[in-house]
Amino acid sequence: MIAIGWNFMKLSRTLIFSAILLLPVFTFAQKIVWPQPPEKARIEFIKSVTKAEDLEIKKGFFKKFLEFFAGSEEKVLVKPFGIHVDGDKIFVTDVAEATLFIFDTASNDFKVIEGFKKEKFLYPVDVATDDLGFIYVTDSMRKSVYIFNKNGVALKKISEENGLKRPTGIAVDKKRKIFYVCDTLSSKILKYSLNGKMVATIGAPGSGNGELNRPTFITLDENGSLYVTDSMNFRVNIYDKDGKFKKSFGQLGNSIGNFASPRGIAVDKYGHIYVTDTLFNAVQIFDKKGNLLLVFGSEGRGNGEFYTPMDISISNDGRIFITDSYNMRVEIFKILNY
Repeated sequence: MIAIGWNFMKLSRTLIFSAILLLPVFTFAQKIVWPQPPEKARIEFIKSVTKAEDLEIKKGFFKKFLEFFAGSEEKVLVKPFGIHVDGDKIFVTDVAEATLFIFDTASNDFKVIEGFKKEKFLYPVDVATDDLGFIYVTDSMRKSVYIFNKNGVALKKISEENGLKRPTGIAVDKKRKIFYVCDTLSSKILKYSLNGKMVATIGAPGSGNGELNRPTFITLDENGSLYVTDSMNFRVNIYDKDGKFKKSFGQLGNSIGNFASPRGIAVDKYGHIYVTDTLFNAVQIFDKKGNLLLVFGSEGRGNGEFYTPMDISISNDGRIFITDSYNMRVEIFKILNY
């Protein structure tokens, strides 16, 4: 607080208190960026989200009125897991609440989906959307993928008889009208048409080229190539749009550039690969060849810190959304000069 020209030693305590109340309050907000100066900043922390109001989604008067008399409680994130961003909509699965959260910043709307018709979610892991806005949710304990329309109306259930054993990560190829599911238990990637018919499998259990050991999350780039966190092989596997193995990178280690527990994965428009690591409590960014470019985040509960970061999604405008699972929040960052 700045008070130039005042001689506080000559004022009574009452006058000092009064003077302080009249002074302007100056707040100097220091940006949180990576890497640190004097290096050029590449990533900037924006905000944390635990509830709809953190995204400036406000409840209307009538909704507040109805909830008051109905005794409704505000939904907040407890253990966010999977995340997907599509335009102005942010989709977050919460395994503690067994709920899918949908935040729509354009329409100032917030809703939740708690199950498929009368079947409640047990452990919703990941979420994706197609070009019609249909919503795809994996539930590892239900051994199912659920499909809803853009309004949340239940449409279709794909379950064990369709090849699923423990579905986790999911990604939709909007151009080719197909979607991919990581089946962690069978250590395979299952490929489906949008009507739910399985058309191919990718990978097989093992540690060789193209093989998988407990894959968890999956993403696609603009060309339709698949990027999979091959978690128990401590690496990332990359396949082309036809499912043919291209390359892998990474190994078990306790230093940056290696992996301890790789989970979420995303690719930006430059082809840079972002991987969350739940034991490092950080995000590592690699180039197309698997060379380390940057690490951001560290263990903690403050802004830009993590306690078990799980999934990651990158919006078209370069914002990075990460489920900071044990901090009970989603953290938002920005790729600078995107």
